[in-house]
Amino acid sequence: MKKFLNYILTIFMSILFIYMFIFIAILFLLLNKNFYYLHINYLDIQKNTNYSIADIKLNYNAMIDFLIPFSNKPFDLPTLTYSTQGKIHFEEVKKIFNNMSITFIIITITLTIIVYYYHKKKDSTFLKKCSINCILITIFMCFIGYINFDKSFIIFHNIFFDNNYWIFDPIKDPIINILPQDFFRNCSIVIFIFMIIGSIFLYIIYKLIKIKFSKV
Repeated sequence: MKKFLNYILTIFMSILFIYMFIFIAILFLLLNKNFYYLHINYLDIQKNTNYSIADIKLNYNAMIDFLIPFSNKPFDLPTLTYSTQGKIHFEEVKKIFNNMSITFIIITITLTIIVYYYHKKKDSTFLKKCSINCILITIFMCFIGYINFDKSFIIFHNIFFDNNYWIFDPIKDPIINILPQDFFRNCSIVIFIFMIIGSIFLYIIYKLIKIKFSKV
């Protein structure tokens, strides 16, 4: 029974770690505007939209500044029009990011308590198990996304949104023109990379703690 409970706890912790890695990756993408700037030329956004690079950056920055968790900036696009539905969608996205931030704090506290518990027992094998589980979860998610990213993209929105406001009309909400789906695909790749790095980091911590305990 004890082994089963430890197994369940390890799975639970693995999921929490995966959530942390994903959230950190999302924060990186939100705060690192240069990642998007690189796509302006890479995806020919200026050529495909006929907007100037200055306008593209200006409106993208305004959107991101609004989406930053708990920022108090109102939604507004300096040189692009937007519909009421479009504004509502961005407000819903911001609400998700706010909730994710609160959840991240709760998860961090939870993991800290659990890790401290194992540390007192001088048991670091859970980190090794979590690392392996996280890698397997990441591989599974990568596989699903690789098979059909477009369908995964649609399923994701259907899960998190109870309306179809995320399906933008390029005429009413031209902001979608500067946010090609290939950009979101590359964002997902960055998230997967963070998940892999985080999983490897857990294993490195496991090895370091193991070496430390062996010297005691």
